[in-house]
Parts: sequence; structure tokens; C-alpha cells
Amino acid sequence: MRLGLHEKRTGIVCVGHHAFCGAKLWEKKHPEVAEALWKLAESHAQQDPTFRTTLSFTRLTAEEAIKQLRALEFADEVLPSRSGMSEILNRNGYRLRPVLKAKPQKKSPKPTPSSPTSGNVTAIAKAKPS
Repeated sequence: MRLGLHEKRTGIVCVGHHAFCGAKLWEKKHPEVAEALWKLAESHAQQDPTFRTTLSFTRLTAEEAIKQLRALEFADEVLPSRSGMSEILNRNGYRLRPVLKAKPQKKSPKPTPSSPTSGNVTAIAKAKPS
């Protein structure tokens, strides 16, 4: 309370030590592994089909990400657990969602002379005197 009143009176904001407390993010501890993970996630990512969000949907699971990082010869000590990896991917905007496949366009039926939607045949039939 006293600190807040002092800040208001002097106009100087006192920065606390809170920013330096707590555990560092995995991405900050292991930037080279994180960079490899982002490249891997980008190769599996797809944009939201509705383009309403900036999220990238991916089929890359946490287990698969860990397996591929091991294949890139990163030590197990620097790799997070499966739940930690999924948290890291979610925190950075890579959500595990089923991605819609492209749907083929339906073929429209060809107009037939008996079809009322066939404009040319209907116009010819109206122009023909009976």
C-alpha cells in the first residue's frame, strides 16, 4: 500500500523483483531445441480454414514431436515430457486439431432439353409457333 502511494505521489514506477522469480520457460532454457521444434511444427501446420483466427492447426502430436527431436539427436535431458511438450506447443499457438481435408466440388448435372433450367431449349420452344 505504501509503495503504491509513493509511486502515485512521485510519478515514478518502482519495478519489483517479480519478473526475475520463478522457473524460466523451456524455450528460454533451450533455444536451439526450441528452434528445431518450431521448424518441425511449421512443416506440419495448416492455417485455420475459416481464417478467423491466427492459430495454426497441426497434426503433430507431442509424442511425435519428441520422437522427431530425438531423431535430430537432441539429448533426452533437454527434451520435456509428453505433457510438457503439448503445453509448449499450445502456448506457442500450435493447437492439435483435426484438419479438414479438401472437399471435392460436386459436379453439376448437364442440362437436358426437358429440364426447366435449360434456358436455350426453353427459349427455342417458346419462339416456335404451334
